[in-house]
This record gives sequence, structure tokens and C-alpha cells, in this order.
Amino acid sequence: MDKRTLSALLLMLVLYLVFDQFVWKPQRQSARLATQSQIQQQEPLSADSTEAATLDQEPVPTDSLFAGEESEIRELELENDYLKVSFSNQGAVITSIELKRYKMGEDVPVDLIPQPGSILGTTVYQGSQNLDISTRRFSFKADPAGKSIRFYLGDEANPQILREYYLDDMYGIGVETRIQNLGNLNGMRVDLATGIADSEKTIKSKAQDYRFLLYADNEMHKVSLSKMRKNPPQGNFSSFGWAAVRSKYFTLALKENEPPLSRSFSSEINAETGNPGFSIDSFQRSAKTNWEQSFVLYAGPADAGILKTYGPQMENIAERGYAWLRWLTNFFAWFLSWLHGYIKNYGVVIIIFALLLKIVLHPLTHKSLTASFKMQEIQPQLQALQKKYKDDPKTLQVEMSKLYKEAGANPLSGCLPLLLQMPIFFALYNVLRYSLDMRNASFALWLKDLSEPDPYMILPILMGLFMIVQSKMMQPKAVAIEDMDDKQKAAQSTQKMMTWIMPIMMFFIFRGMPAGLVLYWTVFNIFTVIQQYYLLKHHRNKE
Repeated sequence: MDKRTLSALLLMLVLYLVFDQFVWKPQRQSARLATQSQIQQQEPLSADSTEAATLDQEPVPTDSLFAGEESEIRELELENDYLKVSFSNQGAVITSIELKRYKMGEDVPVDLIPQPGSILGTTVYQGSQNLDISTRRFSFKADPAGKSIRFYLGDEANPQILREYYLDDMYGIGVETRIQNLGNLNGMRVDLATGIADSEKTIKSKAQDYRFLLYADNEMHKVSLSKMRKNPPQGNFSSFGWAAVRSKYFTLALKENEPPLSRSFSSEINAETGNPGFSIDSFQRSAKTNWEQSFVLYAGPADAGILKTYGPQMENIAERGYAWLRWLTNFFAWFLSWLHGYIKNYGVVIIIFALLLKIVLHPLTHKSLTASFKMQEIQPQLQALQKKYKDDPKTLQVEMSKLYKEAGANPLSGCLPLLLQMPIFFALYNVLRYSLDMRNASFALWLKDLSEPDPYMILPILMGLFMIVQSKMMQPKAVAIEDMDDKQKAAQSTQKMMTWIMPIMMFFIFRGMPAGLVLYWTVFNIFTVIQQYYLLKHHRNKE
């Protein structure tokens, strides 16, 4: 098997891993959630279920809730150093979450809620009827320190429905709900169907970047927006952790505090924005006279380090690729951020990173190239052996192995640097595409956002050209066609064909990759061409 064939097989392996990560893996997760949906159909949990167990107490007429209800719709705010959160007393909902440290424009902060819109609307399951409180105008009382707000229906000292919000020191919003004196209570439904807002001026890969995520029954589920459009997941669970929707860089995640009462979920697409949303349902057949349920809403960047402090497995909301490579992804993210502290242009940072990596891998690459040169030197002898033992494959293999050993050559030597590049490639992909540091990071000229594909595909074209140059440099000396047998002629033809097919295939793969990743790969190839030139020159001077 010649070097070009091995390279083609390695490329096929790369393609398999890419498709497994970004195509087939989401399909498997979607299938698992579909199975949960079937379970829900087999054992439906409905607030109107005739099987619901009730207490002797009769439901309180809903008109009684109007006692003391506010006559006007009021807007209120809470804020800390990271968030500015707006509320409406109609439904006691959140209408806006502005991230103070992230901007959509020069002066426009990112708002995670589509406008106009709201989240955390609530439906109370009251015996055999549903009570939608999103239209009710709550009375309210704000904390003088500006860190919490209490919304209530009924008497302030003993309210029938109480919804309290409070902010932590970062991106967490506490949500406490208490219901009493309404008769039979079977739970409630918390609504985030409005979903998450777009945070970027241009959105080129929403179907891939936006996701619905669920952690329940000690299992993670991730569903891309493209899969949700075909089949929005829904289902039941026995143990709820959290559910979230994520855009490219930000997330809204609802985590339930102990004890968890939620039993089912449903996801949906916001018809106006096309973005994912969801609802969490805690309906239970056994009724109670009082109901208390507590959540924490995380509203902020999809940063693994911050998310980890909010709950188990929440760091997985951030896109970090394969679990076995996460340590390398985290290291690259830290190292690039560290370099960026000294060099403010991220394009220059990536070029320096490529140079440093080339220096680190130089001993291995030098050894690999030297072995490739030796392989070229023994090509005439290999061809002679192939011609001599063309009818005796077993003997040919023995003689070729002996020749490789005597010459100190290895036919697989050229593949080792490529194999080492693959983990680096996958780790860098997630860093350069989803790291907040790369958000709107520009380089020069037409490259205004290194986290997005090159709009004019100039970098992928340059990458392909340098791959051709690199391949041409490593081609062995020409051998007279008339001295070749049919097998050798076929191998020579395949080698020439692969010189052009490989760069073309890589162009089509990389044209949709983040420009920062293509910049890294192109610069790394340029350094490799320079390295090969001097090594080849040194090698020929020794001959």
C-alpha cells in the first residue's frame, strides 16, 4: 500500500469522525428523545386526566384571585454587575435579560429574550381545571437593595400565588413559586417557549449552532435546531436536572432545586424567530393543598467554567467536542486567551500558535520527512523487487520488509504527523468556533469574524494550493514509463491523481469551517512547505 493510498484512507477516517460528531451523533440523541416521547404517549400526564386523584377540598373559583389585583401593567428591573433583568407584573414574567458585558453593536447589549416576548409564564393545574396566570396582574414589592422582587396575588401577608425573583452575583436568577388556598393542586407548567434570542448580526449556521439540551435521569441529550425542526423532542423522566436552549455563544438554562418535582418536558420552535424553546411540566396525579417549586435560571454566556458552578453536567452546555479531547480543547482555549492578553489581533495569535506548534512538532516532522526521503531513494529497488516477485506476493512482502529495514525507511512515516494533527484539529475547531473570545474576532481585510467561514473562500483556496505545492515537493524522481510494469504504472497514475483530488476534497471540507481554523491549517502548511524545502535541499546536498 503506497503513501498516497494511506493518506486517502486517513482522510476517509477524518470524514467519518466529522460526520459522526456533527451528523450521526445528533441523530442518535434525537432517536433517544423520540423513544421518551413514545413513553409519554403510552402513559400520558395531562392536567385534564380523569384519573387524577383529588382531595375533598373543592377548587376555589378563579374570580377570587382578582381580589387586590393591580389595575395597571408595570415594568420593573433588577440588576447586578452582569445582568439587567426586566419584569412585568402581568403574569410575573421576565421580559428582558440584558448582558452588560456583551454587545450586539457598539452600544446595544445582548438581550437573551426575543422582543417583544417573555419567559416563565406559568399555568397552575388546579384539580380538574388549568389556571393560566400569565394574564393576571400581580401586585409586587421590590427589595430596597434592588436584588429581589416579590409578585403576589391575593393578600400580601398570605398570598394565594407568590412568585419571587432574586439575582445572584453573576448570571443566576432564582425563581421561587408558592401556591396555596386554591383547592386541589396537581402541579404547574413553566414556559420558556419564547426561547432564546439571536445575539449576532449575521447568523450563517443557526441550524448547527442552536441546540436544545436536557439533563434528566442522569443522561445528557443534545438536539440541534435542524433536528428539532423535523421532530421537536418531548417526553417524561423520573429525575429532572435541567433543560436549556443555546445559541452559538449564549444560553438560557432552567435548573430545578431540590426536591425536583418536574416530570415531563416539551420543546418547540418559536414561529417568529425560528429558535428553540421548551416548557417544563410538574403535573402529578396525587393532589396537594400547597405547592412550592424552586428553580435557578442561568442566563449568560455558554462558558464551561461558569456553567460548572451552577449544577452537575451544566458545563456540557458549552460546545467542547469529544469528551476524551476536552482537556486539549480547554488547554488550547486557555493558551489562545493567554496569548491574546499580549497580542490583541486574534489572527496574529493564531499564526503565532501555528508557528509554536510547528516548532514543538519539528523533531517528529523532521524524522518523518527523513524517512520519506529514504523511501524515495529505494523506489528503484522496490520496483525491481515488485517486478521480480510479481507472481509471489509472500516472498515480495518478505523482501520489501528486509529492504525497508536495511534502508531505515518506513512506508507509514509520512502518516504520523497527519495522525497527530487530527486531535489538534478537532480541539481547535470547537475553540475557534464556539469560544466567546473568538466572538467577532477579526484579523485583517475581509476577515471580520474568525469564528465564521471565510465569506470569499480565499483561505480555503490558498490552503489547497499549498497542499498541492507540498505534495509536488514530496513526489519521488520520475522513473521511465517504459521500465514500469502495469501495477507500477497504475500506482504512478493514482499518485498523480491524488495530488489534485486531496486538495480539492479538503477545499470542500474546509470552506464551511471557521476562518480561524482554516487560517491555522493554511499557515501550518506554509511552515511545513518551508521546512520541507530546507530539509529537501539539505538531503540533496548530501547525495
